[in-house]
Amino acid sequence: MMTVEEINGIPFKLGNDDWTFCFYEYLTPLFLDDDGHLSESIKKLFLSLTNLRKNNFRKQLHIKSVPFLVGFFFDEKKIRISSPRLGRELFLITELENYSWPEDSHKEKFEAFKGHANKLASLKIADFPSEIELLTSNYKLPNLLTDKKYTADIEVENKKLVKEILGHLNQYNPSLFERVSDFGLSLTAEYALIRIHLLKFLAILPSLDYDLSGNEVKRILLESVRRLLDDSKTAKVKEKKGQSKAIPLFLSFPLSLFYILASLTPALILARIVRSSVRFLAKRFIAGESIELASESLGKLYKSGRDATLDQLGELVVSEKEADHYLEEVLKLIKGFSSHVPKGSKNKAGINRAHVSIKVSALSSDFKPYAFDYTYKSVAPRLTKILLEAKREDVFINIDAEHIHYRDIVFQIYKKVLLETEELKTFSATGIVIQAYLKDALIHFEEVLDLAKARDLTMPIRLVKGAYWDAETFESDAHSVEAPQFLNKEETDLHFRQLIIRTFEESPYLLLCLASHNFSDHCFAKVIQQKYYSETPEFEHQCLHMTYEALSTSLGKMGWAVRNYVPVGSLIVGMAYLVRRIMENSSQVGVLTIMRSHKSAKSIFTPSHVHLDKKEKGNLKREVTSSGLLKEFFNTSPVRMYYENERGWVEKSMASFRENELSQFYKNSFKLEGAKIDIMSSSNTDILVGSITFGTKEDAERAIEVSSNYYNQGLWPKSKWQERSSMLLKVAALLTLRRNEFASLIVYEA
Repeated sequence: MMTVEEINGIPFKLGNDDWTFCFYEYLTPLFLDDDGHLSESIKKLFLSLTNLRKNNFRKQLHIKSVPFLVGFFFDEKKIRISSPRLGRELFLITELENYSWPEDSHKEKFEAFKGHANKLASLKIADFPSEIELLTSNYKLPNLLTDKKYTADIEVENKKLVKEILGHLNQYNPSLFERVSDFGLSLTAEYALIRIHLLKFLAILPSLDYDLSGNEVKRILLESVRRLLDDSKTAKVKEKKGQSKAIPLFLSFPLSLFYILASLTPALILARIVRSSVRFLAKRFIAGESIELASESLGKLYKSGRDATLDQLGELVVSEKEADHYLEEVLKLIKGFSSHVPKGSKNKAGINRAHVSIKVSALSSDFKPYAFDYTYKSVAPRLTKILLEAKREDVFINIDAEHIHYRDIVFQIYKKVLLETEELKTFSATGIVIQAYLKDALIHFEEVLDLAKARDLTMPIRLVKGAYWDAETFESDAHSVEAPQFLNKEETDLHFRQLIIRTFEESPYLLLCLASHNFSDHCFAKVIQQKYYSETPEFEHQCLHMTYEALSTSLGKMGWAVRNYVPVGSLIVGMAYLVRRIMENSSQVGVLTIMRSHKSAKSIFTPSHVHLDKKEKGNLKREVTSSGLLKEFFNTSPVRMYYENERGWVEKSMASFRENELSQFYKNSFKLEGAKIDIMSSSNTDILVGSITFGTKEDAERAIEVSSNYYNQGLWPKSKWQERSSMLLKVAALLTLRRNEFASLIVYEA
C-alpha cells in the first residue's frame, strides 16, 4: 500500500549540452510527448533558466499550470523536479526513515526517492542567482551590476548631475501642512501598529457614508484606537523590535487621552470631525473634487513651468451606474482642459499639456481578467468614447497601471480599440504605464513596443516602479506562488534603469515618461541619453502631486519637461488612493526615505552597490517558494487565470474535454440498479455533459455498509498511519496534476 515514486531519468538536449531530466513516473503524461520525448514547450522554459550557466539553484515553476519546485544542477547537468517547497518529500522522508519495508526493492526505491529530494534540499540559497541576474541573462538586458560602462563611467557623470539637483532640492521650503503631514507619515513608517490600524480605519471610512448618525464611525474609530493601544502593550511585553515595536509614551499617552475624549464626544459631532480631518489630509494628495476645484493647484503648477496629468478617482466600481459616472467625469476632465491650457499645446517633450490618466477597470462593474470577449463588450464602448473625445479636444489619454490581475487584459482591450476603431488609427496622443517592479515587465514592454510599431506612431510610456507591492506580495504568500514583483527594492531600481535604456533604444517608437521619486533615477536617464542616445527627443519627468514636491520643483528648475500626476475626485471616495500613498510613503525604502536622503550627510549608494553587497552578505530577500522548504501544510497554488500562459492550458483542457470527453457514459464499478440519467449543462441545456446510472435507496444502504466495513475492518484500518498518509498525499498530487481536466468537467456541468 505504501506509495513512494519511481524516479525517471530522461536524457535530452538543451542548447548544445546533454542534460538529464529527473521526475516522478506518475508525471510522465505531463512532461513527455507521445514519442516519449520531453515536450518542446518545457525545453524552452528550461533553456531560458540555464543561460546563466552559474551555480546550482532551485525555483518554483508552473508547468502547464501545475506548480513544481525545479532544481538546476549545472555540475551534473541534471534538472530535478519535486512537489512545491519539497513539502510531500520532506514529510514522507521524515516519517518513513525508520519504516520496516517488506521488500528490499521497496527500500531501494525509497533511498532513491530520498536521494533525489536531498539533492534539491541541500542547495545553498546564498549561491542562487538573484532575480535581476536571471532576468538580465535571459533577456540580454544591460548589465548594470558588473558592466563598467554603467558601474563606473555613467556613475561618475551621474554624481555630478545629482550634486546639481541636490542644490535645488535643499533650497525647497515645505509648507507647515507638508511638515506636519510628513511627520505623521514618518510615524507610520516607523511603527507598523499605527500603519495597520490607521489604514484599516481609512479603508472602512468611505463605506460608512450611509451612517448619518455617526454611530458606526465612532464605534470603528474607538475600536481601532483601542486595538492599537492593546497591541502596543502586547508588543512591549514581548519586547518586539523593529517596525513591530510598541509605540512610545509620547504617542500612547495622547492616544489614550484621545480615546477617552472620543468616547465622551457625541457620535454625530465626532463623525463630522473625523470626516473633516480626513478630507483635510486627503487634500495634500488630491487636488480637488473636480477640474474646476483643482484650478488653484493647476495654476501653481503651470506658473512654475510644470504640467499635470489629471487622474479621475473612482476605482473598483460595483455597478454600471458607477461605471457610467466614471466615464462622464473623465469626459468632463477632457472637455475642461481647454480653460487651463491652449488647445493642442505641447511641452518640451512634445507631449500634450492637456493630459488625462484613466483606469480602464473603472469602465465596467464586472471586469473579468480571464474573459476577454465578455469584458471587452462592457469596456470597449466607454473606452472608445473617451479616446474619440480626447482626439476631438486634442487631449492626451494615458492608460494607468493597475493590479497584476488586470494588466494584460487592460492592454489587450486598449490595443484592440486602437487597432480596430477607424477614427483612432492615427490618434497619437495616447500611451500606457509599464511597472518596472514586475519581473515580467520586459514582456509587457515588448508588447507595447509591438503596438507602437504596428501603428507606426510614437507612443509615450510612463515608466513607474509600481504601486501595489504590499497587496500583491501578501497575496502571493497566501497562494504559495512566487511574487510577480521583485522582493528586493534595489532590484526594482535596477530593472527600472534597464527599461530606461531599452526605451531609448526603441526611439522613435517609444518616448520615455520617467515617473520616479528617486532623484538619482532622473539624473541617470539624463546622463544615459546625453552619452549614448543624444539623437532621441527630450523625455518627460513625472512626480506624484504633493508627494515629493521638493523633487518636482527641482526638476522644473533644471529646465526639464516635468509633469505632476494630479488626482481629482471625491476626497472620501478617493480614500483608496490616499491609503496607497500612505503605504508608499510609509515604506522603509519608500518616498520618505528618499526625501530624508537628500537632507542627511549619509552616502547615497547605487542600486548595483546595494544589491551586490546584500548578496555577498547573504541578506537578499528570497522567494519563500524556493527558500522556505516546509513539510507542514501550506496552500496549493491556484491557476492564475489572469496570466495567458497559465490560462491557456486550462483553455486547451476545455477544448480537449469538449472534443473527447463530452457526452460519454461514466461507468461505476459499484453496481447500481437505478435509472440511466443524462446530465445536461446548466448554462447551455443543449450540451450533454455525460450520462450516469443513479443509485436506488437499497444501493445507497449497500454502499454505506460496504464503505463502513472496509473503513473499520478492511485493509485501510489495518495499515500503518504512514501508509495511509502516503496514499492521501499521492491522491492529492494526482488531483493537482489533473485539475484542469476536472475543472473542465465542472465548468461544463455547472
